[in-house]
Amino acid sequence: MKTKINLVILAILVASGVLLESCKKETTETNMVVKKWNLVSKTVLGDDIATDCEKLSTWDFKADNTYVIDDNCGDVETGTWSMAEDGKTLTLDDVTAYKVIEISLAKLVIEMQVADVGLVRWTFS
Repeated sequence: MKTKINLVILAILVASGVLLESCKKETTETNMVVKKWNLVSKTVLGDDIATDCEKLSTWDFKADNTYVIDDNCGDVETGTWSMAEDGKTLTLDDVTAYKVIEISLAKLVIEMQVADVGLVRWTFS
């Protein structure tokens, strides 16, 4: 009887650990987005295509799932953002979806296919 109880307790602990670990990854990726990011480059096929206004822009993702994009020319865009459960898609205003290429505490790289331009990649620090 004691062996059965120990096995049940062990099974519960293992299942809890697996569930907590899977939630931890999602929370970590979402939390890493929450920050004011500075645009480093906006490229197509390795060529920087950022306009003068975009070059010093900041993208501020807030913990309440709102964002503020402030370019170097005084234009400000606001809205809401969300991160897919798998951490691979960042969506602005439930419309614009960026593929997340890299995310860390120091770097964010996203890309999106733009019809007339091609595959555009934004790199932030």
